[in-house]
Amino acid sequence: MKFPKISPRFESWLSAALVVGITLLTYAPLIPSLGFYRDDWYLIWTAQARGAEGITNLFQGDRPFIGWLYALDYNLLGNSPLHWHLYALLFKVLSALAVLWLLRSLWQDQKLETTLITLLFVVYPGFYQQPNAATFKNLILAYGAAMASLACAIQAIKAETRSGKIVWTITSLLLALLYIFIYEALIGIEAVRLVLVLYFVSRREALSGRELIRKSFPSVAPYLIFAAMFVFWRVFLFESTRRATNIGIVLNNFGPLSINSILHIVVETVTDLIETTLLAWEVPYYQFSTSVGDTRITALAIGLGLTAIALTWLCAFLMRDQVSNRLGAEENPAVSRDWLWLGAIFIVVTTLPIILAGRNVIFSVQWDRYTYQSATGVALFLGGIIFYGLKGRLRWAALCLLLMSGILTQFFSANYYRRFWRVESNAMWQLTWRAPQIEEGATLVLVLPGEYALAEEYEIWGPLNLVYPSDEELKLAGQVMHDKLWLDAALGAQEERLVRGTVLVKRDYAKLLLVTQPSVYSCLHVIDGSRSELTVTERLDVQRIASYSDVGLIRPSDAGAIPPGEIFGNEPSRDWCYYFQKIDLARQQNDWARAAELAREAIGLGYEPRDVTEWLPALEAFIHTDDTKMVKRISLLIRVDKQAYQSICHQLKALHGAPAEYDRELLAESLCKRD
Repeated sequence: MKFPKISPRFESWLSAALVVGITLLTYAPLIPSLGFYRDDWYLIWTAQARGAEGITNLFQGDRPFIGWLYALDYNLLGNSPLHWHLYALLFKVLSALAVLWLLRSLWQDQKLETTLITLLFVVYPGFYQQPNAATFKNLILAYGAAMASLACAIQAIKAETRSGKIVWTITSLLLALLYIFIYEALIGIEAVRLVLVLYFVSRREALSGRELIRKSFPSVAPYLIFAAMFVFWRVFLFESTRRATNIGIVLNNFGPLSINSILHIVVETVTDLIETTLLAWEVPYYQFSTSVGDTRITALAIGLGLTAIALTWLCAFLMRDQVSNRLGAEENPAVSRDWLWLGAIFIVVTTLPIILAGRNVIFSVQWDRYTYQSATGVALFLGGIIFYGLKGRLRWAALCLLLMSGILTQFFSANYYRRFWRVESNAMWQLTWRAPQIEEGATLVLVLPGEYALAEEYEIWGPLNLVYPSDEELKLAGQVMHDKLWLDAALGAQEERLVRGTVLVKRDYAKLLLVTQPSVYSCLHVIDGSRSELTVTERLDVQRIASYSDVGLIRPSDAGAIPPGEIFGNEPSRDWCYYFQKIDLARQQNDWARAAELAREAIGLGYEPRDVTEWLPALEAFIHTDDTKMVKRISLLIRVDKQAYQSICHQLKALHGAPAEYDRELLAESLCKRD
């Protein structure tokens, strides 16, 4: 059956639709299950507590323009994670279309190849923080603006009228201003612009080197002036108050100029180039795939990858009669060779500013962003390898392998963030079940399971002060676990930290409340330092500071806080963890009748813990209410886990005779006696 030829206009729409479709397949499926993460929290709390002015003040010390953008974004999107994720996805789609436009502007006859190279940009797995939407939507926006700016610069050269050239140039400069004031480390793209303009002009006319520069200078002069003015302002006029973006501090990290410092830069650059270009397609996939643990998620990811490949094949088939240079043809190998060296230059000149800023490529969920500036260059470079170095079916095999790797990595990343959000939001709900209110001035240390460990203090005080609302200042402080925390706790130290120059965090370690979730299967544990009920799986650093945790900071009789549903979603199902928190709260109040009643209700509904140490509050309640039948039953349930049972008994015996508000001897006698 012979299909009719498609028109050039339809081909353009078809290619754009394919790019949009693959972008949605890659990033959209898990969006409804994603939330806020990492740096999102100080932004959302500041917006909620201090409004637009507070947001702009956050970024005055390093990137003022971002503050204005965030203020506009927050007025538009509010506190809903879904809104922020859809917003970031929109920018990802527009960025992908900008890359397609740029490639088509440069190589308008290579329809199919430019489409496929754009798809490699779309799924590029070296940057997998798309789910961290509120923080990284600015980077995605900036990069899309940069690619559109390059495309406009090429359109200005193509324009046949003076007015057309002026309009395209002004548009390009405005887009350049947008991207550079969002993220100054993208300055390497201006070097890419210079190379692309020289390349494009040289393809239109056969010119000598001097003639090429003379002919190209009017086209590049506005951008050279723009880049020089920005660098001068950033280096000599603007003084960043943040260490990470202060030019002087960053350059001092390399020490005085020497052979060693130059060698260090060279080694870091070469290493990052290899990681950005090649290892990005294997290492992140391996890291995520080994921890998925759910065959349904893997099957869904593979299904999405196969769907993307099928759609790509279909579009390639529809385009084949329209486009002269088919995927297996050899009409223009010089163009494919150009993609190789242009892609390599793109990667080098965009990576170098990152190296000079003291950053390097690390494949982890918090630091992988230092590859994104080179994503188009990577796609172009790999496109050169595929279309110049491979033949026939090997080309399709390589393309399919790269597409599958990228889509699986991005989907697995979204799945990780989905699970992370479930752990985070559930922790806030469980905390309110256990702690209706917390005394103002308390410092909460929150320890989540290993792969969801929090990295910065604002990941604790941000959501905490949204759940337990404060005015313009923080009501509660937060801290993550670190090596010297035990010393601060032992000394009852006090300290202050100014976050982004505007948010004052006052930590009082004499008012420390330790909250942990030992594993994803456990409930949240509010640690009472006067008791010794740590699970055997608890971290050693947690065990070290447990005795300093003061549950007296919890005010059980006050009206209970409720996490805002717009942020944290609906209340989770009231399963065992709900009853565990309420039983433990009743125990804190010595309301043994209420604790026993709750325990019987949970057992009657068929709920039971996966961590047997969570039976202890119920066991103690039954002891105090003289329910010997339930005491024996719960004791036997705890003894099933011999390791946990022995650990609990060891802790109880170690505290034998210590003063306490409850009778440890009764608990030890009921649980640890030998039958």
